[in-house]
Amino acid sequence: MKSYFLPNGEKLFSIKIQSTDGNIDLPITIKNTEYFSKIEQILYQKITKYTETENFFLVNGERINRFLTLEQNKIKNNDILTLVRNVI
Repeated sequence: MKSYFLPNGEKLFSIKIQSTDGNIDLPITIKNTEYFSKIEQILYQKITKYTETENFFLVNGERINRFLTLEQNKIKNNDILTLVRNVI
């Protein structure tokens, strides 16, 4: 088992992204201090077809701000994030 040492206040979070259309069920491990835009980058690198649509994300029914950290967005370990495709 590997051991990781993180700076004070940083934690590793396991989150899951699911889409409303049922096509995404993606687990991600990331630090609580990362900006949400980093999660979007990881997602869009893995599943490129979603780069062609306008999307937003929810956690516990609240819209996520891509310019805030996970912690600032009140995202917690083991949360499920919902990707919602904006149909234009």
